[in-house]
Amino acid sequence: MALFDFLKIFVRDKKASGKKPAARKAGGSTIEVDSKSFPLAAITTKGFVATQFDDSLIAGQNARITVKVDDAFGRFSFPASVVINDVKDGKCVGAWMMLAPEFETAIRQHAQKKKATAGR
Repeated sequence: MALFDFLKIFVRDKKASGKKPAARKAGGSTIEVDSKSFPLAAITTKGFVATQFDDSLIAGQNARITVKVDDAFGRFSFPASVVINDVKDGKCVGAWMMLAPEFETAIRQHAQKKKATAGR
């Protein structure tokens, strides 16, 4: 046995015993504001509700956010300008200032899929 033959055996065994990639799980829907992320409780074509909010925005304030929807009914993300309507008890309610037609369509399709599975 040569000096480095044990490395060949060791490396070959490691590759053979590698794990298979796990099935991808939904990461959850969130909104991101100033590099902070908050769970998305609801989303409609009019606006959103986020939970576990830290009061970093106040009612009446305009903000730029990133919305990431990732659940069993769909996966999409988009940047948006919003006006904050209400912030209390760890919830943040906001309304879209302007929503591009393709994102409005994605939100509608998401809601339809959710409604279809809830009706079963």
